[in-house]
Amino acid sequence: MPERVERIVVALDASPQSVAALKAAAELATLMQAELEGLFVEDINLLYLCGLPFGHEIGSYTAKLRRLDNAAMERQLRVLAATIQQVMERVAAQTPVRWSFRVRRGPVVQELLAAAQSAALLSMGRAGRVRRKGIGSTAQSLVSQAQRPLLILGEGNGLEYPLTVVYTGTAAAQRALELALRLVRHEPSRLRVVVWDGGDTTLDAAQMEQAARRLVEAEPERAAQVTFLRASRSADLHAALRALDGGTLVLPREQAALVAQHAGPTLLVP
Repeated sequence: MPERVERIVVALDASPQSVAALKAAAELATLMQAELEGLFVEDINLLYLCGLPFGHEIGSYTAKLRRLDNAAMERQLRVLAATIQQVMERVAAQTPVRWSFRVRRGPVVQELLAAAQSAALLSMGRAGRVRRKGIGSTAQSLVSQAQRPLLILGEGNGLEYPLTVVYTGTAAAQRALELALRLVRHEPSRLRVVVWDGGDTTLDAAQMEQAARRLVEAEPERAAQVTFLRASRSADLHAALRALDGGTLVLPREQAALVAQHAGPTLLVP
């Protein structure tokens, strides 16, 4: 029986942030020798709104109030899906990975969760097509509900190095470090591990660092090239993360609150 190929799903909505998520997903698919699947979800709630008598929108250029029309919305969604597929084709063509594109209709969060169930990872933009400084409602919902690794991107070129893992000694932290080690397989010097003993564990910082080092030293070629840092209090952790210049933050699920505080790429591992 042939070995099952991993799959990376990317949520697409034509926003600059979802394009960044696509670029990162394509890079990860190359690193992990996985297939890439783009997913555009037609929001069923938007179509329901078109069917209501009080459904209206304000034109972005004319500022005029106009009636939401179901047929017009259907056409817009078809055009948007075709545009997104073209963007994905251009990005994927620059990689050796196999890729596919799907359109689903339904509640956005539920459709993304369903698509991610059997995936190695789900990649998405922080705020979708609505520009905002913080994290969008869809990303917030997935942070709290996703059972698979979740990569969240702002506007940019995708995954950024070095990777910084917050290691707290938990099972999720171990999985986060193992995934980060896999992603820097060809560039081990681009990994930093911040050991924090403020997590949900009975280990102290020294014991945690020993556990993290054992994971790293299981592959000797990486052991001498990974940087370890320690933080004992929440303030120390925040200061340590602020002092790290750029890169992608890799978090265990129990530290999900840090997702909203980090403007750069963030990988959350359950």
